[in-house]
Amino acid sequence: MAVAMDIVEALAEINKARPAYRLDIGEPDVEPPREVMEALRQMRDAPYGPSEGLPELREAIAGLFGVDRDEVVVVAGGRHGVAALMWAFRKAGIITTRPYYPGYLEIASAFDIRLDFVDAEEGRGWTPEFSRRGVYLVNYPNNPTGAVLDRGKVKELVDVAEFVISDEVYRDIAFAEFVSPLKLSPNVAVVYSFSKVFSVPGFRLGAVIAPRDVARLVVRFNRATVNSAPSVLQRAVAPLVPEIPRIAARLSEIYRRRVEIAKKALGLKFVEPKGAFYIFPRLGCSGSEFLKRALSRGVSALPGEVFGSPNYARIALVLPEDRLLTALSLLNEACPGA
Repeated sequence: MAVAMDIVEALAEINKARPAYRLDIGEPDVEPPREVMEALRQMRDAPYGPSEGLPELREAIAGLFGVDRDEVVVVAGGRHGVAALMWAFRKAGIITTRPYYPGYLEIASAFDIRLDFVDAEEGRGWTPEFSRRGVYLVNYPNNPTGAVLDRGKVKELVDVAEFVISDEVYRDIAFAEFVSPLKLSPNVAVVYSFSKVFSVPGFRLGAVIAPRDVARLVVRFNRATVNSAPSVLQRAVAPLVPEIPRIAARLSEIYRRRVEIAKKALGLKFVEPKGAFYIFPRLGCSGSEFLKRALSRGVSALPGEVFGSPNYARIALVLPEDRLLTALSLLNEACPGA
């Protein structure tokens, strides 16, 4: 196994090993709301939908975010929304934080977008210093570290940025106050996803909330790619959108308890996350070597190299508490902490 690997190589190793405990991909294990699945069972047709999304879903999302419906575009999942916005700002170049979500690199490569980095350091709680002028792509609560920016740091970001693409697919899973850049500046586009809050990653359904001129570019991107997100999924999800704050509170408590389990069960040091469902411990070996040793014990995680941070690993807390405790205990045998 190479010292450094990308996410495709890492997942190939994991799928080949078929570990009993998968803590690699951020696929929620919590049961989806019964109402969503029941709504799908009752669908009798599956027509094309408008490229901006069904009016009832856009209206519900607009209410959730406190914006006008014309500022909401339904997209085929969070990554599709990020891709649309990166494409919209492709000529400017984009600054993002490191550690980074590897999907950003794949999108940048596909559209020949210049991607620059500002480093977030473990010693500062995985929060970066925002000082460079430019278009920013940020992801909070953060994947892979679980960091959440406080209000002062968000203000620092919006003051220096020409525009902010705020990837908020984990905003519904937070253990500390989450402040969206959208609350502090009009020059912001938010990417939202139903994958995490409803535990339906296979739906590939999300939304972009953006100024009207940017929203029109997202609609254009939809027309050039998927045309529209699946109408049956939009219809199933729309009635539940007002329930998201209640569901989010329940989810946050579930994953907060899992963080507490990790703090007690895992011997590796990590900055306690303030949101999402990941921990990003420091290792005494490379992330690739850690993966190799973990797989030999029947557990998977993703090496830090995938996120631009060697000697770390991302562990997704996506197993029920009893199985998670067993998996973390096995990981303690894989590699000593730094």
